[in-house]
Amino acid sequence: MAPRTIRMAIKNCLKNLTAGELGEFKDQLNVEKEIPTSSLEGKDYLAVTQVIDTNFGDEALDVVVELLNDIGCKKKADALVADTKELTSKAGSSQSAGASAGADHVTPEADGALFVDKYREELIQRVTNIPQILDQLLAKEVIDQETYDEISALPTSQKQMRRLYKSLKVARAKDKFYEILEGKEKWLIDDLKKKK
Repeated sequence: MAPRTIRMAIKNCLKNLTAGELGEFKDQLNVEKEIPTSSLEGKDYLAVTQVIDTNFGDEALDVVVELLNDIGCKKKADALVADTKELTSKAGSSQSAGASAGADHVTPEADGALFVDKYREELIQRVTNIPQILDQLLAKEVIDQETYDEISALPTSQKQMRRLYKSLKVARAKDKFYEILEGKEKWLIDDLKKKK
């Protein structure tokens, strides 16, 4: 039976993680999203769902998908996206309207935030125009000067992209990143879209 709410879908997904996966997931919540250890230590999937809901609200789904991908649970992340597809397309039509310029030509399944989460590893490995992308992210105030300088100083494009992903904490920032990628890495985005 399909979940009635995004929160229920997240709860069901976390319930299906192994103890080790849930431990890694909580660790990523602590490290990547700066959720205090005291809020996560010894907590089960129900308590973790509550923590995510309280801290991230409308961004909860994006956060969970991103962290599942981070810990190597891509199949579970993809299943969660599939389970919530109808829910996000209903909510997304009003929620994301105007959230990013040009998003009206993006189908719900290829929504910018979900796209950059789904293809995280491939984007980290294959994006090459990082200086130009950083310039635009800075100009659009998605990242600040300190983050820009920190990313620029890293020695490899992969390290730069990993650090950039850490700074993209909300869906709107990921949508802007996606828009910029469509302009600067169009061939790569088109190639990844074919993989669906």
